[in-house]
Amino acid sequence: MAVRPSLAYFPSDATLLDSSGLPWGVAVTPFSPIDERGSPPVTGEEGHLIPRCSSCFGYFSTHCSLHRWSWTCPICSEDNDLSADAAARYARDGSHDPPELRSAFVDLLLPDEEGDAAAVTTPVYVAAVDLSSSEEFLELVKSALLAALEALSPGSLFGILTYSSKIGLYDVQGPIPIVKNVFIPPDSDGTILVDLKDVMPFHSFLAPVDTCKDSIAQALETLKPVSSWDMAATASQVQDHASHHTRGFGVALDALVNYLSVEYETTFELARIFVFLSGPPNYGPGQLDAPGSHGDHNTGKVVDSEHTQLPEQTIFYKNLVCVWTFSPLQMSTQILIP
Repeated sequence: MAVRPSLAYFPSDATLLDSSGLPWGVAVTPFSPIDERGSPPVTGEEGHLIPRCSSCFGYFSTHCSLHRWSWTCPICSEDNDLSADAAARYARDGSHDPPELRSAFVDLLLPDEEGDAAAVTTPVYVAAVDLSSSEEFLELVKSALLAALEALSPGSLFGILTYSSKIGLYDVQGPIPIVKNVFIPPDSDGTILVDLKDVMPFHSFLAPVDTCKDSIAQALETLKPVSSWDMAATASQVQDHASHHTRGFGVALDALVNYLSVEYETTFELARIFVFLSGPPNYGPGQLDAPGSHGDHNTGKVVDSEHTQLPEQTIFYKNLVCVWTFSPLQMSTQILIP
């Protein structure tokens, strides 16, 4: 992994950062073959011996404060005890230090365990598409996904989910694509009435790209913006909002992750979710309240959030990140906004 800061010096605290007026950040390249200095990783075969934080499950590294019988996690500041073996491992002199003490960029192997089943490495990709959008937006989404289908590796599984005031799951493995919908209640507390696993079996949702590429493409071509009937039915709950589309992004994303978690380590080990978002979430839990709007953040009312500045974060999404951090599911999510 390569981490390149925008400036040569780091601000010591947030106050100094704000007062400096300089743009500061880092560019992270997770799977880079070399680090920011151009050096390859330090390798080893003792990956199973590296301690992990008891609070955030981060791994021990050169960024940690090391003490004789403990170490401090640089991510969450948790103090962790070292076992006798780990303390002896890290008490060596500089010439015999283990890889994780010699470099922040390490590539360690885990030993094979006899009797364990072979790891499931089936790539899984899910496209979550916002239907409360324009025809132009959906045409761009379709073009992008059709191009992505051609680039997927053999054996990949692909699923299509749509969201607005309802969540749609697509089954493309039959003669014609089928979509099943579950509505997001206006007064939802962050959950839906029916779990997605009960709406559609997991093996029906994820289709093998090798044999279903044409059916996936056919399903993508059927994507249309939310109909005027759906808009009227949803917007009838509030006055003067008939022209606004409902975008239940928060509930849909949370439901999708819970859906994928059921099959983790059985069908796949890593899922990649591509979320196409045409505007700020404005329906149900997770909606972003724009300045000057009168929508209630905890209800399903539609918020007028177009062309306004939005807050950096909300408690809803902050809590979701915390839950996903401690979940065993390994997931990569990319949110694409025009």
